[in-house]
Amino acid sequence: MKKLMAVSLLSTVLLAACQPANITAVKWDTGEKGANVQTRCERVDMRDHSEMQSAFAKYDGWKLIYISEYTTGNKSGTDGAVCFEKVK
Repeated sequence: MKKLMAVSLLSTVLLAACQPANITAVKWDTGEKGANVQTRCERVDMRDHSEMQSAFAKYDGWKLIYISEYTTGNKSGTDGAVCFEKVK
């Protein structure tokens, strides 16, 4: 009986934690081309508000051109990438 309970509990935990990934991405075309453009990208933890604010503050005055979010249905891990662009 204890083995059945342990297997049942383990199965429940694995099913709850192993969710399929959801990937969302958006890219904006700024129309700028060539060597006159600087592009910078940062990885951010989308669950950490202060980390997101820090990344956005670092690129104040730049255009946001790309953002993506990689997460699971249970939101146990949410990772993101943001890219910024500015004319030199």
